[in-house]
Amino acid sequence: MISADGLFAGPGGDLSAFRMDSGLFSPMVGLFDRVDTILLGRQTYQFFSAYWPNQTRGTDPAADLMNQAAKVVYTNTLEKAPWGDYKEATIIKGDIAESIKKLKDGPGKDIVVFGSGQLVGALAGADLVDEYRFILNPVILGKGQSMFEQLTAKRPLKLVGVTTLNTGIIFLDYERDRS
Repeated sequence: MISADGLFAGPGGDLSAFRMDSGLFSPMVGLFDRVDTILLGRQTYQFFSAYWPNQTRGTDPAADLMNQAAKVVYTNTLEKAPWGDYKEATIIKGDIAESIKKLKDGPGKDIVVFGSGQLVGALAGADLVDEYRFILNPVILGKGQSMFEQLTAKRPLKLVGVTTLNTGIIFLDYERDRS
């Protein structure tokens, strides 16, 4: 999620200005079929692992994907990453670019990053992101955290889809334009 001024969090990591509603999951259904691995930064992992293991398809339509997909957590501080009664997440440390190149080259379906703005910034800096889905929230934060503030080179993108919700939230889907 990003604000209209391109921030993924307000000052101090505040996310309270972002709107959440059940309509957010409907445009994600196609993504669920393509993904078998979820990559998370430490902070997003800690937030998600407190919520998702307690959800079922009956309480949240994304619960099956979130709980059954392989999870990989990039962290230099955690030693373990439990996920309730489900399989523990794999921890990766050190050089993010090298670790993710190996993960991408391995077997399986696509990898998705939910949240984790600093991690997305690092992956964008290493040019390891093939697709971006920005969920634009109708709010201007003014101050906060940008996931791309460390980027030193342009990353041309090609718009491949737009979905608008009644709440004013807009899904902007881009592919990395490597031509």
